[in-house]
Amino acid sequence: MSFKNIPFIYITVLKIKHYFLNLATRKNIKIYLNTAKTFKLQLGTGQNYLVDWLNTDYFPRNQIFFLDVTKAFPIPSDSFDFAFSEHQLEHIHYKDARFMLQEVFRLLKEGGVLRICTPDLKAYLLSYFKHKGDEDPYIKDITDNWIKTGFHNAKNYVPSFQQENISFFINDIFYNYEHKFIFDSNTLINLLLEVGFRKAVQVAPTISKFKELNNIESHKGISIPFTLAVEAIK
Repeated sequence: MSFKNIPFIYITVLKIKHYFLNLATRKNIKIYLNTAKTFKLQLGTGQNYLVDWLNTDYFPRNQIFFLDVTKAFPIPSDSFDFAFSEHQLEHIHYKDARFMLQEVFRLLKEGGVLRICTPDLKAYLLSYFKHKGDEDPYIKDITDNWIKTGFHNAKNYVPSFQQENISFFINDIFYNYEHKFIFDSNTLINLLLEVGFRKAVQVAPTISKFKELNNIESHKGISIPFTLAVEAIK
């Protein structure tokens, strides 16, 4: 029997697990802050490990340390120069996203920069109204290689006998991948300003005037037109 079927036991075991993972994270944060020259934090690293960054994720592994962004970060205030989140923000609810951004604001130094890349709500909705069959290679790629395959046991997928349908593509970004909230530029920028950042602007995906943030994304190529990139300065 899985612990997940017994909520009390599952929650207790998870808390114990996170306690020890947090101890390891705190230790490695101290090491990083004592050894790095420029302090750079990545949230939701996934498979995009970045050299010379403090790489964190809810699912830790070798040199990627545990961090639950919905809880207080075990990181000193005013300690980091840069922070980066790529296709992570959409996996948490809006309320948790606000908390995460408040924590990032707290830990950044004055003049520190946060770069966020996330699916672009406006681009997805425009694709629905402008869709013309198989003309968009990104829509075709996502439909053929992800949605039609029923990846990760996804229930919102195109049956193999059914032709490509733009409605599946739109539903994919909302209801697959365990997504919780899809931002447009105005919503994200206003949220960043509300939590304290003095400036927040939409920028081009993969491109930044800050060398530390330039071309560090893993989502590139045909996904770029559907990516929202925003940089905020403390």
